[in-house]
Amino acid sequence: PAVTTIHAGPYDKLSEAYAAIEHWMETEGLVAAGAPWESYLNDPSDFPDPKDWKTEVFWPVASR
Repeated sequence: PAVTTIHAGPYDKLSEAYAAIEHWMETEGLVAAGAPWESYLNDPSDFPDPKDWKTEVFWPVASR
């Protein structure tokens, strides 16, 4: 199992998505069970404005 969220905006703000996932995992009694990864849902060359960039973040989890 993995927790996922979609970050909308520039890549330098991705840490906010990771912080939100970590907070949610803590409140749900879950712990990280592997390294997180990202999937880029659109291409910056097609969407030059960073506010339009979308990145899906996945983080494997396990119960405490």
